[in-house]
Amino acid sequence: MSRQATGKGLHKSSMSDLPLNPDCFVCDYKNHNVLHCAAHETIERINAGKDFTIFPRGKHLVTAGVKAEGFFFIKSGLVRSYVQLASGKEQTLRLSGPGDWVGFRDCISDSISHHNVVAVEDTHACYITGALIDALVKDDSNFQKEVFRQMAKEWREMEEHVVSLGTKQVHEKLAEILIVLDNAQGRKNHVELKVTRDVLATFIGTKTETLVRALSDLKAREFISVDKNRIDILNRDALYSLSKIA
Repeated sequence: MSRQATGKGLHKSSMSDLPLNPDCFVCDYKNHNVLHCAAHETIERINAGKDFTIFPRGKHLVTAGVKAEGFFFIKSGLVRSYVQLASGKEQTLRLSGPGDWVGFRDCISDSISHHNVVAVEDTHACYITGALIDALVKDDSNFQKEVFRQMAKEWREMEEHVVSLGTKQVHEKLAEILIVLDNAQGRKNHVELKVTRDVLATFIGTKTETLVRALSDLKAREFISVDKNRIDILNRDALYSLSKIA
């Protein structure tokens, strides 16, 4: 039986080999997610009720078709949400990093998971059960409002991504995803590609060969430099302008 299906108990069984369960009160991302306006008691209850685990690269956090009993906050690492198409190919929906949650929408709607989530690199994540979040949403009105606000933000980002796929050219979409990845990795003006070029191509809705040509073109313009899986951003302003990010 999967971790997702069995819920909290299976998380506990693997805790002996993991670092100490992190404290929500001193979490680096406390002020950048739904906890920033939560009552002290709410954070205490999450602290007591959550589980912490490490997912090695390639391990699934969420499996499509399995009942969503909880969701994950990403503490470190990078995960990829994707669906399996009828053709057998994978369509990447989203890349999520520190401070993001995954699996929340299916959890709070008490449904099966409609997509897969896999660790692109070793990922540390906190797991919170649906039962706990339901109780907290009812008991803490400020927390409830922030949960809905974050859900709306996620839906808006998904809508913007769909619009981007339909209206932006490949170079524009590539510039946008490079900026997003750099921001997720600490805004260091370089990106370590943790996904293959095939996966990156599906995310921006193009063929791998087209993506490779676009990378070469941005390199020729001296917007970026490329060394295997490392992309250095040489002209961030030019990339930002090209991406047409609002």
